[in-house]
Amino acid sequence: MDTLGEDFVIYDGGVQLRIPTAARTGRRVYRGAPVVDVDLYGDHAVDNSQEVYRLIRDSGPVVWLPRHRVFAMGRFDDVRAALRDDATYRSGKGVAANPVANTLGHFTTLASDGDTHMKRRMILMQSLTSRAIRPSLPTLEREAAATVDRLLTRDTFDGVADFATRLPVQAVAELVGVRVTPEQMLTWGRATFDGLGPTNGRAVRSIRGSMGLFLYTVKLDRRHVTPDGWASTVLDAADRGEISRVEAKNMIIDFVAPSLDTTILSTGRLLWSLGRDPAAWDQIRREPDLIPTAVVEAVRLASPVRAFTRSVTTETTVGDVRLRPGDRVALLFAAANSDERHFDDPETFSLLPRGGNVGWGHGVHTCVGMQLAKLEMQTLLHAMVERVERITVSDPVPLRNNCLQGLESFRASFA
Repeated sequence: MDTLGEDFVIYDGGVQLRIPTAARTGRRVYRGAPVVDVDLYGDHAVDNSQEVYRLIRDSGPVVWLPRHRVFAMGRFDDVRAALRDDATYRSGKGVAANPVANTLGHFTTLASDGDTHMKRRMILMQSLTSRAIRPSLPTLEREAAATVDRLLTRDTFDGVADFATRLPVQAVAELVGVRVTPEQMLTWGRATFDGLGPTNGRAVRSIRGSMGLFLYTVKLDRRHVTPDGWASTVLDAADRGEISRVEAKNMIIDFVAPSLDTTILSTGRLLWSLGRDPAAWDQIRREPDLIPTAVVEAVRLASPVRAFTRSVTTETTVGDVRLRPGDRVALLFAAANSDERHFDDPETFSLLPRGGNVGWGHGVHTCVGMQLAKLEMQTLLHAMVERVERITVSDPVPLRNNCLQGLESFRASFA
């Protein structure tokens, strides 16, 4: 690999980015890929993600990140094409940026390919299709109404902890049917996502939480699940011989880890966006049929999973970049969803049709819990339309996590 040039500083709205000359000029390349020497998972990149995503997109269709020794894609068309091409970009060797997490996640649905993936996915989907979750709608509606009514009595509340978290925690904790507290599920989920980055300080600090979930599933049996919960259906599949007992235990991670934080962060972004755009909220109140559009747009803006990696299985070329078997590529969902090459004014919330996005992934690995997340967010909006005239938001605190992005908290009020 060519050596990097001297650092220089770009000032953009008060944001300082230290970027090698090589990344700026594109003269320095690694196997055809421009070198972008940023720490994708560092605090600066997490706090100033849009500047970093723009740098990666502008540098080329594929760039080389020397600090993590992975390639990265940030443009929408390239990311979506890679997600569609699951024969070339494989998940079976893990989707993390470190080998330990990739080894521990071997039996999950997320880290599988081909027939194995489809078999595991179909077992999970027995609980997560629109038809399967429809009977839960009355419970979700009651909880959504109670949440909004309660917050209307308060001067201010935390838009994440008090609003966005309530419904996913209540719904998922009950539906998954594992005998652990919702708070424990949240701790495990966030730690698991932190562990999917490189072995940086956040990943090391998350070990206790992520290993706690792993060790819990190792010991898990019928005593730890409710008879009619989602986890029980996975154990049923093992009893029928469709999957191994080890697979079944690890697949329960697919329910516990991804199902909470991604929905919470998307719901928080939905409330934040509507609070920042009163005209959009007024339009939704006048036209409730726009609620599904608002939910999809909030997920695009939130892009709660910043990136997963894929392992290249066959030699392929993207632009001028030669990717070889064994290369690892970070697919930057969040960068793709803010790509100005694909979306007009991508950082602005809009109720106009934008087409698809990759906030829930794409292709065979599209999020299995997408329908439940949509239902939860739509139910909350329906409850708000009937009760809330004005939304006020302020004081955002960004979340720092290796793979999740969004707001840790913000102040909000209803009137």
